[in-house]
Amino acid sequence: MEIKWDSSAKEKFDKVIQSLPQFHRTIAEKLVHQKAEDLASCRKSPLVEDQDLIQAFFQEVPPAFCEMMKRLFDHLNIDYSKYIEEQDK
Repeated sequence: MEIKWDSSAKEKFDKVIQSLPQFHRTIAEKLVHQKAEDLASCRKSPLVEDQDLIQAFFQEVPPAFCEMMKRLFDHLNIDYSKYIEEQDK
């Protein structure tokens, strides 16, 4: 099954990737893109949605950078809290 991207999720993905330092951008883009599609596939969804994207970022970014990711999402006005709440407990 081919996985497509919801336009909102794709827009958020692009905004976050462009906000990352150049050194991290390429690897994050590749890893998060694939993880988001894997998560959508696991949900049996043909579409990557916000939940897949946000969970992918927090699963693929090293734990030392999670707080930075939260600040970045806040700065970009992307609500991540409902998608990673379980991981923080």
